[in-house]
Amino acid sequence: MSDVVRLQERLSRTPRRDKVWHEAPAAVLLFTGVRYERLTPAMIAAKARARKASEAGNDARR
Repeated sequence: MSDVVRLQERLSRTPRRDKVWHEAPAAVLLFTGVRYERLTPAMIAAKARARKASEAGNDARR
């Protein structure tokens, strides 16, 4: 079913590690996973034309 592992027993058997001091400060990086894009009026018009063309193509296939 399951095994019970006692951490205290395991820690007593492992050798101690030396403490490592890092000379450089830590850096915190955040990734929001969101891409922000600023559209110009010309880009908006081009997307609208492409959308209309694709919608017209979908109707023709049916």
